[in-house]
Amino acid sequence: MNILKQPGWLRALEIVTGLLAIMLGIIVIIYPDWGIATLVVWLSIALIFLGIRSIALVGYDGVSNGVKALSVITGIISLILAFLVVIFPGYGVATLIWFVAFGLMVYGIGRIILAYELNMTLGWTRGTMVAVGVVAVILSIFVLILPGVSLLTLLVILSVALIVGGAEALISGIVGRTWLGNVVQAAKKEFQ
Repeated sequence: MNILKQPGWLRALEIVTGLLAIMLGIIVIIYPDWGIATLVVWLSIALIFLGIRSIALVGYDGVSNGVKALSVITGIISLILAFLVVIFPGYGVATLIWFVAFGLMVYGIGRIILAYELNMTLGWTRGTMVAVGVVAVILSIFVLILPGVSLLTLLVILSVALIVGGAEALISGIVGRTWLGNVVQAAKKEFQ
């Protein structure tokens, strides 16, 4: 397998966004008495960091335009929904949770599609991407289908999904290697 070393700026971004998503998810779990609206805003901020991570891929020269577009679209949708929650927290906690759940679902679907498109990538890398995507989608669907479950339980479920997504970003940044090597290699072969 062709694994490409990540540039320093991408590694740093993944480490920072991963740590922030993990920390914010853990804060929501540790301090459930802070008030539901405050916790939903914290979760939205964590989703903002994950959306920024998705959009950052556009700055990487060795990535195909299709992968860049997919990453940017899912990142922008996640950011828009997360910012709506942060800017308009008075719209009702249930609505805010739905926004965060939908944004997390879009992020998860983006991870699954990206793993599918990168079929020449190392198995563990694709597996991690699919696992994160599936967990995010399943937990988001659970929140959207069962609104009668207590709000605190829904927040904990969303927190766990954000912690998993943050862990994936953190590991990717620490390892410093990426599936992009296969994309670059395929592009070079195509232009030879």
